[in-house]
Amino acid sequence: MEPTMTNLTMSIPTALPGVWRERGGLDGLIRLDESPVTPGMVVVAKQDEPWQEKPELRWQVWPEGLEAVS
Repeated sequence: MEPTMTNLTMSIPTALPGVWRERGGLDGLIRLDESPVTPGMVVVAKQDEPWQEKPELRWQVWPEGLEAVS
């Protein structure tokens, strides 16, 4: 069966505990339970954006570039 928009199911990642910020960059980030494309990186999103519905609002960062806020 060919994948179509009607029979294709996408897994929505869940947010991991904590709030993060990039060193010298964005704050209010959450880490997601999603496998990154590049090994060693982590997937993040802004906590106040609709990242569940829009995968383009998720991106990868190196974990060393993140600082825990809470």
